[in-house]
Amino acid sequence: MNNSTECAVTMTLVPDEQRLDFWINHFGSVKGWSTFEVVIFTTMGQFCEDYHGGYWEYCTLSNGGAFIYPDLPQETLTLFNPHNGNEANVSCEAAGIAVCLMMYSLWSFQTESNILVDRFYQLRDYAAQHPERSAIFHLID
Repeated sequence: MNNSTECAVTMTLVPDEQRLDFWINHFGSVKGWSTFEVVIFTTMGQFCEDYHGGYWEYCTLSNGGAFIYPDLPQETLTLFNPHNGNEANVSCEAAGIAVCLMMYSLWSFQTESNILVDRFYQLRDYAAQHPERSAIFHLID
């Protein structure tokens, strides 16, 4: 019999008045943190032909994690990962999760930052319970 209780990781949208502090609050001790946002935007453009900029939602997770996703009118986006050849149709939120996971992983190796390792696993835990988890993990595999 398994008596362990797993708690769901929940996501909260960051209110407008707290957006300015989002990056420094969650990544401020990481070398190069000030470039993260623009690199995520650029990477989304490289992975999604239909992405041409737009408003992004900033999100925090109940486990301490954080990520962003594009708030676009399309219900689904087609992402193609040129590094592994995988493609998936996903919601805007799932697209942001996938791109952030890839970038957090890459940056964790480049910066040797434990903060980025933590942010990767916090977001991965959220992704693992997401309705689109199969597509997200297919993209980042």
